[in-house]
Amino acid sequence: MENNIQEKSKSQIKREAEELQELGEKLIKLPVVRLKHMALPEKLLKALIDAQSIKSNVAGRRQRQYIGALMREIDPEPIRHALDNTRNNTPTESKDTKEVLKWMGRLLNDDQSGIEAFISAFPDLERQQLRQLVRNTRKEKAKGKSLKSFKVLKKLVVKCMNKKKND
Repeated sequence: MENNIQEKSKSQIKREAEELQELGEKLIKLPVVRLKHMALPEKLLKALIDAQSIKSNVAGRRQRQYIGALMREIDPEPIRHALDNTRNNTPTESKDTKEVLKWMGRLLNDDQSGIEAFISAFPDLERQQLRQLVRNTRKEKAKGKSLKSFKVLKKLVVKCMNKKKND
């Protein structure tokens, strides 16, 4: 009976342990909010959150090894799947962010052409409100005041982009 069960070699066990530790290191780099949405065991979640706050190299290495040991006690496949899903969602978020920043730059740096391009891209927009926000943001920037209008303008751009994306 024992001959039917194939034992793993020491090097195979070590490779698998290192893979789990690397998976743990990838999880450490994720924001706490995403970690909480991954349905991780409580002990592992706490270890990952603790690892994010450790500054010492030696203590960090020990914590990563501990996370690797915790990972060996659970099935890593659902975690790998959840990690792949978070990676797949990230590019679209950053793409949207880049587009918002591009529009903000065009609105604030181009004289009239940026405003006209934005209005033609989002025709349902209230033009007067856009022009007023751009003008106020430029004034606030020039005077070094708080960027209250900038925040409102950014929200408006995001709202327009989301509306167009959902249509």
